[in-house]
Order: sequence, then structure tokens, then C-alpha cells
Amino acid sequence: MTFFYELLDKLRLLLQNHLWLAPLIGFLLPFIEAILPMLPLAIIISFNLSVLGGLYGSMTGTFLTIVLSTLGSFLGMFLIYYIIKITVSDYFVKKVKSYRYGNAFIEAIQLRSGLFILALLSNPFLPSSVLNYGLSLAKVKTKKYLILTFLSRLIIILFMVFLGSIFSIQENPLNVLWMMLAYFGILTLWVGYLRFRKHKKGSFFSDKE
Repeated sequence: MTFFYELLDKLRLLLQNHLWLAPLIGFLLPFIEAILPMLPLAIIISFNLSVLGGLYGSMTGTFLTIVLSTLGSFLGMFLIYYIIKITVSDYFVKKVKSYRYGNAFIEAIQLRSGLFILALLSNPFLPSSVLNYGLSLAKVKTKKYLILTFLSRLIIILFMVFLGSIFSIQENPLNVLWMMLAYFGILTLWVGYLRFRKHKKGSFFSDKE
């Protein structure tokens, strides 16, 4: 991860001399993270918030961070999903289902409600790219995938923008532990609300397709 932190420092210096690149970098970093599971999304969001906030002001920078990061992460995940679906999906489904745990994972996604999938995708401490590969192999309707993925990206970005600004993740990486506790506390309340809502007739999160 030392290389990644050095890269962010170089990008920060680059943006000081080329301000027009800031929105593009703010979009590309979450886009790349959605493809490469080893990159820390929390650090990326904190970087975007710091850079865009410094260039455009606190309010405008926060808004741009939310919009650009959400779009970048969402489109990155959808690109991988689409590529897998039209190329190697059928081949790898057979391979994965030949293994006991692989088959159990795919069946769990296909048989569970949208709430279950949203809860998985909305957890910033799980590798979103790995979960996205699993969704690409499962029989999940494209419309449902798009809605759940966009919502999950928006939820994660909102949490990380506001919690990241509170806990100063980029300056003090160990504060991610406090952010984690705060996140799971908020997520518990959110999931409880969704569980209540899913019993409402016609709810998108109902167990019935």
C-alpha cells in the first residue's frame, strides 16, 4: 500500500498545477477501485473529498465527491458485470457450481431478496469487486442489478464522505476502526428500516420477485 499512498501524493501535486484534472481523477479513482479489489475505497473517498474540497470549497467539493465517486464506482462495477455477462459467464458458472461453496454462494444470491444483496454491496469493508463478480455469474435481472448497485454505491459514498470527514481517514489511517464502528451502527439501523419496509405490498425489497 506504500506505492498507493505515494501515488496519491503525486496526484495531489499534479492537481495543484492542473486543476482541470481534478474532476476526472475524482471519477477515475473509484472507477478503478471497482475493478481492482485491493484498492482501499475509504482512502480514495477521503482523497477526493480533500482535493475537491480544497479546490472548490467545502460544500461544492463535498457534492462533487459524492456525485463523481458514486458514478465512477457504479460504472466501474457495471463495466465488469457487462463484460463477464457477454463473455465468460456461462463457462465460469459451470466451473463455480462444480464446487460446493461456489454453488452455495450463487444460490444464496439468486434466492435471497434485494435487501440481502443490497446489504452485501453496501458494506465498504467487503471487496465490492469480488461481490460484483459473483453477481455477474448469478441469475440476477439486469434492472435489479442496476438499481441495487447504484443504491449501494450511493450509500457507501455518503457514509464515507461524512464519516471520513469526521474521522480524517487520510491523515490518520487507524481512525478507520472508529469509522467501521460508526458505519455498522448506522447500517444496523438502515437494515432494520428496510426489513420493516420490505413487508409492505409491492416493495422492491420483497422476497418475491
